[in-house]
Amino acid sequence: MRALKVTAAAVGLILALSAKSGAQAPRCTNVHGDFTEYVITPFGSPNDPLGRVVLVSHGTINSIGTAILTSVGPGPTPGTLGATTKHVFLESEQDQLAATGVAVFTPIPGSPNVNDLLTLTVNGGTGKYALATGTIVADGYGVNFFPLPPGPSSANQSYFHFTLSGQICGITR
Repeated sequence: MRALKVTAAAVGLILALSAKSGAQAPRCTNVHGDFTEYVITPFGSPNDPLGRVVLVSHGTINSIGTAILTSVGPGPTPGTLGATTKHVFLESEQDQLAATGVAVFTPIPGSPNVNDLLTLTVNGGTGKYALATGTIVADGYGVNFFPLPPGPSSANQSYFHFTLSGQICGITR
């Protein structure tokens, strides 16, 4: 009986301290919408040898932004290509969301286009996104991806369009 009272008192103390310190689970938000990436000309990003896009997103994240390719190579299955990216979504000067991406490009037979599956890992940002974490899956397609070379380019009027879904935690405000 004494052990039960001591255990109950300890649990009560832990709960009281947790409530007093404000410990709570991070607030999470489901995200959805779409975005389009437009390939910019190489003279617009001479320090990005693998390429850069400018993006516009609508939905839970209404923003403009940019992304650079950080690596390109064979994809996870034969016949696919893979890439890694760094994305920034700018809702405002203060609120910017940063993410790293892994893309898989699958050729669409008989066309210069690809299916594109992009998984973004949210890793903070500025303003309300400073502590943000989470994952966003963007499923879409790329237009005028082939032939390689030159690959996606502003001269080929290449662009990518995605539908996105996921969850971001740690957003303040």
